[in-house]
Amino acid sequence: MKFRHSTSGFTLIELIVGMTIFSIGLTGIYALLQTTMSNVRYSRDEIVVSGLLREQVDLVMNMRDTNIKNFIPWDSVLVESSSQTNFASGYYMIENNFTATGITIDSSIGSITQNTIKLIKVDPFPTTESIKWEKTQLRIDTMWRYFHSETTGTGTQFASYIIVSPLGINGTEVKKDGKNQWWIIDARVLVKANGSYREYDTKSMITDWIK
Repeated sequence: MKFRHSTSGFTLIELIVGMTIFSIGLTGIYALLQTTMSNVRYSRDEIVVSGLLREQVDLVMNMRDTNIKNFIPWDSVLVESSSQTNFASGYYMIENNFTATGITIDSSIGSITQNTIKLIKVDPFPTTESIKWEKTQLRIDTMWRYFHSETTGTGTQFASYIIVSPLGINGTEVKKDGKNQWWIIDARVLVKANGSYREYDTKSMITDWIK
């Protein structure tokens, strides 16, 4: 009586080859998922950055328009912890002042004593991206509002500031009666991701639109 050996099933080599091919396939899928998630995070960050840049420019425009509405010099500002009363070249953090209930103006001298927009001068300004990010980092309060603080709120991966500089022609500032007539507003946002930094910017210009 003869016995037949079954040829069904897999040999050890076939199993190893199959597992290898399966592992390569899984690795490719994992790499694709990682790339997709990275692109999603990048796109999400850029959407937030776009909003933050626009917000900074809008806040500056609101300050100018509010001044004109209240019949005070269009470039009047209230800078935190400073005696500065007008726009001047420099680096600033700008944000909504959630503690102010309204705008108060000293009509006798035409200056702002309370504002719903907070302007904080950063001087001296950091020279490295890491310190720049730490100095101007944005945090979120309990109502999910962005603000600048070194001690309170929940830290985010974003930092923001503006650069104010006068408009010049061939290196000469445009002035009238000794005052600058236009200011260039360069809004910046820093994003910290995976230990590195990306910086975005947008520029605008303000002047006395009523003249």
